[in-house]
Amino acid sequence: MIVVVSGTGYFGECVEMTSNVIPSTPLTQPAIVEKHTPPILLSYSPKGNQQWIRKVEEEFMPRVGMEFNTLEDGIQFYRIYAIACGFDIRKSSQIRFRDQIIGTKHIVCHREGFGEKADETSKGKSDNNKGKSDNQKERVTTIRRFGCTAMIKLMFQSGKYVICQFREGHNHPLVLVKNREFQKLSRNLTLYHKQTIINHSKLNIGASKTYRICKEVGNGYENVGASLLDFKNFQREVKLFIGDADAEMFINNLEKLVHSKKGLQYAYHVDEGRNLSRVFWADAHGKSGYLAFGDRVSFDPTYGTNKYCMVFTPFTGIDNHKKSVTFASALLSNEDEKSFIWVFEKFMDAMGRKEPHIIITDQDPAIRNAVPTVLKTAKHRFCMWHIMNKVADKIDIITRKETDFLSRLNGVVWN
Repeated sequence: MIVVVSGTGYFGECVEMTSNVIPSTPLTQPAIVEKHTPPILLSYSPKGNQQWIRKVEEEFMPRVGMEFNTLEDGIQFYRIYAIACGFDIRKSSQIRFRDQIIGTKHIVCHREGFGEKADETSKGKSDNNKGKSDNQKERVTTIRRFGCTAMIKLMFQSGKYVICQFREGHNHPLVLVKNREFQKLSRNLTLYHKQTIINHSKLNIGASKTYRICKEVGNGYENVGASLLDFKNFQREVKLFIGDADAEMFINNLEKLVHSKKGLQYAYHVDEGRNLSRVFWADAHGKSGYLAFGDRVSFDPTYGTNKYCMVFTPFTGIDNHKKSVTFASALLSNEDEKSFIWVFEKFMDAMGRKEPHIIITDQDPAIRNAVPTVLKTAKHRFCMWHIMNKVADKIDIITRKETDFLSRLNGVVWN
């Protein structure tokens, strides 16, 4: 018995189909994907199991005997049919001829087969080959295969691929039409999405926030056209594509700026392992600012980066309006005396060897030794903010907690 279920329903069915040979059908995007909801037929197998099928327009319906010029054409035809019906597909087993031509190919529903359950006795044991500890949590995966038999079998005959077997029904719910855009086959990262992810990655914006931004632009998740996982996977691919070439890309960008912006000057150093260890740059705006307000310079190596374990060290000053002015900047992988001497030398080269009257730094011993090595006439002073932060460590706990010593000291210093 076959029953027609509501067109807004959810499910599909399994039947062996036979038909006469049908000529090749041109592969175009099916209008059925965006049209009315096809009805769903519910039937029962000889064993009494429920099976579902969603009927589509005849031109998009696979039939035994249909011919395709290439294997990919046949797979694409079944992919379009799957989108219209509401399920995803995957490539399965194949047989090759001696000349390596694929003789038969099975394309199955993504819920074909059965998921493997984890062996309870193996959980918690260490895996010496993979370096897993006894307490390491195992990834929880959802079983998505239920033994669905829906499939097509393509066979190479007389220079074409022919559908020699077609099982139409499914033993599991099909995707609702209103949720069709979330099917794996329907999801697609457009060029706009990819460019947005790349641009946001440059601004250190993650995939999740980028996905929410695209949702707001498209006025709903259903209009994004891809899932959050698609965004995360593409961002991962971008990072893998950059790989170890990130330092080279950074230097190339600086070189491009030299030609596009007059006055930009940069220098870099590569260590023995061919890793970028030091970078210095200063533009024309920073150089002109130093000529006007470079009598007092602050060098602050306390800014860390969220990646690469490098320290950002800007050279800053104060203008006539008591606003900060950045003269130059550097990235250092090591905070040793040799690195600080190098960055001070590059700073002096960029500023025409004009030394500041006063340079203010923290109390790092490496900086304390590097400053007089390069800056012969500049007076070296320590930053009061760093000094006051260390005062609490220099006095006893009773004085610090039970008296108003720190408050009175701050009043004297800052007032």
